[in-house]
Amino acid sequence: MNFETIVSQIQTAEGNHFRANGNIYISPANMTGLVDFIVSCDESVINELDILITPYLINLKDQALYELHYYEFGLEVLDVSESFYVEHNIKNSLPKEIIDNIKPKAVAAKFDRHFVIMALQGYLGSMSKMDFKQDRAKCQMLEGADLFYQIF
Repeated sequence: MNFETIVSQIQTAEGNHFRANGNIYISPANMTGLVDFIVSCDESVINELDILITPYLINLKDQALYELHYYEFGLEVLDVSESFYVEHNIKNSLPKEIIDNIKPKAVAAKFDRHFVIMALQGYLGSMSKMDFKQDRAKCQMLEGADLFYQIF
């Protein structure tokens, strides 16, 4: 099974949000399923990973959508000797919630399945604990919004 097939299965799972324009937003529960697929997939699939996960707040009642751009997470598998995280630029004026809890990118060494899984689990776990107060304050419609993701 290749990664595109895995993403297609995750995107069609129950609990996701489907927009009239064809965009699919993946629920946090189904993102956990993505990690489960990666745990069980072939090493060649993991060694080709290059993904960007973009989170959104979506109010399902009135369809208000807000992209959480600064909460994005990239994961790339490269031919490097050691896996590592890319840190936020300390000159950024990002909310403390972001800087303290998530990294913008992880670079995994080929065949480092453990790091890939831990990086994804860590990111999704941190995101599940965030309240997005600063972002929700920007728009009244986001108060009751739920977290969803897209994978690029």
